[in-house]
Amino acid sequence: QNPIDDLKALYPKAKSQHMKHVDINELPALLQAIEGYNGHDQTRLGMKFLAYSFCRTIELRMMKWSHIDFANRLWRVDIDNLKIARKHVVPLSDQMLAVLEEMKAITGQYEYVFYHTGMHQPYSEEFINNALDILGYAGKQTGHGFRHIASTNLNELGYMGDAIEKQMAHDKKSSIRAVYNHAQHLEERRKIMQVWADFLDLLRDKGEVVDFQTARQQIENSLYSKKSSTLEDADKQELINALLHKGLSMDELRGLISS
Repeated sequence: QNPIDDLKALYPKAKSQHMKHVDINELPALLQAIEGYNGHDQTRLGMKFLAYSFCRTIELRMMKWSHIDFANRLWRVDIDNLKIARKHVVPLSDQMLAVLEEMKAITGQYEYVFYHTGMHQPYSEEFINNALDILGYAGKQTGHGFRHIASTNLNELGYMGDAIEKQMAHDKKSSIRAVYNHAQHLEERRKIMQVWADFLDLLRDKGEVVDFQTARQQIENSLYSKKSSTLEDADKQELINALLHKGLSMDELRGLISS
């Protein structure tokens, strides 16, 4: 018998401390404040990208231009340092791509996307939190808190829980699943990332919280019309190449054309 077994009951369990984040009702004002931030453009764009992507702050800070696959609209997160080792992919929404295009003019010649050109190194851990403090959100919102906001509200919007969890990259770094399944549910995750970015823009522009189901229907209708318009405008050869890229054989393609 272990004489100290019963001592466990005498000690309270440690409580996990969630990073500070605003309530959904305060989110429109926060997004408007970020849009109107008067500090460095890199910091403003960093806050926007963090909100749209709900990535970890260290992933934002260590992002390299070589990790961005513009052709396939993917950010291939590849972090490897003393504290964390992760690999996963983040589909890039239109808004995230727009932020990256703005960043190109500032740091396109450097290795890192969010690079402090004065200090000649990636930004420090607190560059996002310090900016949020300046905006009046000290003790209310942190960079990491955007992850909690996204996780909670994407579930409220009714999207696939497994895809949300995969996009949050919650797999432990040592798990085999984290290595082999980092691109799981990718198509659903592409949709989730675009819907989330559109949802944030909707809240920011309206300045108030929109009913979740109304917002989802409005955004998905917009996505569908955008997709239909893109298909109508697409070059015939582009469509053929896209179908072939999806794995369709030439015989199957001829069969579709003839039918």
